[in-house]
Amino acid sequence: MLSETQVEAKSIYDNAIRAVDISMALLLILAAAPVLILKYLYRRYRYGAAIERVSIYGASGQTIGLYQFTGEGICCHWPHLFNLLKGELSLVGSEFEFDFRSNTSMTLVNETQKIQKYQSQFKPGILTFKQMYLRVGLNFESQGAEVSKAQKNPQSYLLAALRILLTKVFITKKSDTSLAKIPLLGLKLDNLTMNDMLENIVQQALTHQQARLNPLSVDKPINMLQYAFVNADCLNISAKDPSYLRCLRASCHMVFADGSGIRLASQWKGYSPKDNLNGTDMFPRLCERLSNERLSLFLLGGEPGVADKTAENIQRKYPNLQIAGTHHGFLTTPQLNQAVINQINDSGTSVLLVAMGVPQQEIWLEAHRDKLKIGVGIGVGGLFDFYSGNIKRAPLWVRQLGMEWICRLTEEPARMWKRYILGNPLFLYRVLLEVCTDKQISANSIKTQGDQAYSTRDFQREPELRIKPEETQLNGKLVNLTNHQVQNKLAISRCKRRLAQLRLNSRLKRGVDLFGATILIILLLPVFFTISVLIRLESKGPVFFSQQRAGKNNALFTMWKFRSMYQDAEMRLSRLQSTNEMPGGVLFKMKKDPRITLVGRLIRKMSIDELPQLWNVICGDMSLVGPRPALISEVKQYSLHDRRRLTIKPGITCIWQVSGRSDIPFEQQVELDVDYIYQQSFITDIWLLIKTIPAVILARGAY
Repeated sequence: MLSETQVEAKSIYDNAIRAVDISMALLLILAAAPVLILKYLYRRYRYGAAIERVSIYGASGQTIGLYQFTGEGICCHWPHLFNLLKGELSLVGSEFEFDFRSNTSMTLVNETQKIQKYQSQFKPGILTFKQMYLRVGLNFESQGAEVSKAQKNPQSYLLAALRILLTKVFITKKSDTSLAKIPLLGLKLDNLTMNDMLENIVQQALTHQQARLNPLSVDKPINMLQYAFVNADCLNISAKDPSYLRCLRASCHMVFADGSGIRLASQWKGYSPKDNLNGTDMFPRLCERLSNERLSLFLLGGEPGVADKTAENIQRKYPNLQIAGTHHGFLTTPQLNQAVINQINDSGTSVLLVAMGVPQQEIWLEAHRDKLKIGVGIGVGGLFDFYSGNIKRAPLWVRQLGMEWICRLTEEPARMWKRYILGNPLFLYRVLLEVCTDKQISANSIKTQGDQAYSTRDFQREPELRIKPEETQLNGKLVNLTNHQVQNKLAISRCKRRLAQLRLNSRLKRGVDLFGATILIILLLPVFFTISVLIRLESKGPVFFSQQRAGKNNALFTMWKFRSMYQDAEMRLSRLQSTNEMPGGVLFKMKKDPRITLVGRLIRKMSIDELPQLWNVICGDMSLVGPRPALISEVKQYSLHDRRRLTIKPGITCIWQVSGRSDIPFEQQVELDVDYIYQQSFITDIWLLIKTIPAVILARGAY
C-alpha cells in the first residue's frame, strides 16, 4: 500500500509527465505545421480523405482511434501527435496492439482480455523500448519494467526518450535478420534469439542426461557440444592465433555474436544479429531454465573462491538450482587438470561453464572433449567476476546505447586499454577491408560475365596455353580459362584489391585527422590560452608564428606554430649558419639557439609549439601523421631522392619524431619518411600517435 505522501508524489509526477507530453506535442505540431498542412491537402486531393483512424488498445483496454494520413509514405504517422496532445498516447510507453475485432463479432474475446490485461498499466507510446531493443539486440530484456522505470518521474521519462531517439538516429540501417549464419572475418556466426539459444542448450543437456540415466535409450553415446561467444577482441585474437580460429571453426557446435562491435560489423555487411548474445545475459536465464528442468551446472574458472561466490549468489536467486561443483581456473599441473576433469565427470553435471578467458577456455574444452562426460561446454570469459561481485556490470541504460565497453574501460583501464583503444579500431579496419573486398569481388563477377567467351580459333591455335578445365565459379557459371587468362585475372584482382585498400586507408586517415584534431583543439583550449598569455608577457609580437612550408607535391601552404623565438629570428639566421649542428647542411638546428625565448625553450622541449598545426590538419594541409613540412629553402637543396618525402601530406609526427627527433641526421630522416610512405596504414598511424606520447614526455632529441 502506498502512503499519502507517496500517492501525492506519484500524482505530481504523473501531471509533470503529462505536461511534458503536451509540451512536446505542441512544439512538434507547430514545427511541422507547414508539412502537415501540405500533406493534408495532397492526401485530400489524391484520396478524397486525408486522415484515417486505426483502432488500437489503450491503457485501460478501451479502443483508441489512432490518427494517421491516408495511404503510405513519409510522415504518414505524424498525426499521432494529436493523439499525444489528447492524452491517448504518451511520448514513451508500451508498443501498439491493434484491435482486429469486427463490430459484429466477438470471437476474439479471450484475445481482447489478454491484451487489456497486458496494457492496463501504461499508455501506448510514440517511442517504445521495443523499437530500441530491436535495433540494439536486447529483445530478451523486459520492456514493461523499463516503461515503469521511465514513468517514475519526468527526468527518467525524458532520459528514456533521449536514449530511444539516439538509437533511432545512429542505428538506422535496415539489415537482414533472417540469415541463419552471419559470415564475418572467416567465421560463421549462428544468428539466434536468446530464447532459441537457451532452448538449444537445454535440449542438448536434457538429451545427455537421458542418455546418462538410461544408456539403452540411445543408439550411441551423446558427446559434449561446445558453444562459444565471440566479440571484437576475440576476432582480433583469432586473426593472430590459428589454433583458436581452427577451434571456433571446427570444434564449436555454435558460435554466437557478442557485443555492439560485432553487431556494427555485421550491419556493415548487410546482416543483423537477432539478439546480442553474451554469457553475462545468458547466465541467469540459463540457470532459471536448468532449475525448472532439474538439470545441474558446474562452474570452472576464475580466481580461487570466485566460482564459489558466483554459485552462492546465483543459488540465492534460484534456490532450486543444482550446482554440481565449482573449481578455480588455474590448472597448473597435469595432475590437477585430470583431477578437475574427474570431479566434473563424477558430479554428473549436464552443463559446464568455463571462465578461463579467450582463447584458453575454448582450447581447453576442445582438448578434453573426449574425456568430459557432459552434455554442454560453454566458454564464458569473465562472467564469474560479474556475478561474484568482483566487478560491477554497466547499468542497463548504458547497454541500451551499446556503450558497455566504456564502463569496462573505466573500471579496468590498465587491463582493458589495449583491447578497446587499439583493438576496436583494428577490428573495424579489418571489417572495412573485408566489406570492400566483398564488394570488389561482386563487381568483378558481374563485369566478368560478359568477358567469358573467347575465340575458338585462337584457342585451337594455342593448345600449349591450355590448362585442364578449371571449375572457376563466376556468377554461378563454370568456365574454361587458359593459363594466361587465369594469371591476368588474378593480377587484375590483386591490383583492384590493393587500390581499394589504399582508398580505404586514405578515407580512414582523413577521418582520424578530422576527429582527432577537433577533439584535441577542444580539450587543449586552456593550454592554448595559458601559452598565449606567457608568450605575450615575455616578449612583444604576435602569439602565433606563420611560415610558408612545402606540402604535398611541393604545394605551398601556411603553417602555424606558437611563436618560440624573438621577432628578428629570421634576420639573425644568416649570422648563425656557421654554427649549424645538423649534419648535411639542409636543416638548421642548434641546441642553444640564442633566438629562442625562455617560454619558447619550454614549449619547444615539450613540443607544445606545434599544437596550432592541428588547425592545418583540419584545413587539410597537413595530417596528424606524416613527414614534417619542410621550409622552401630546404626543399631547394633536396636531391631527387630526398623529394620522395613530398609525395604525401606533411604531418605533425612520424617515424623519426618518435625515434630520436633532432638527434637523427637528415639523410636518415628522409629514409624513415620514405619507409613510412610505403608502409603507411590506419594501424601504423594509430601506433605512431601512441608512441608520440612518451616521445613528447621524455623530450628526447627536442631542442
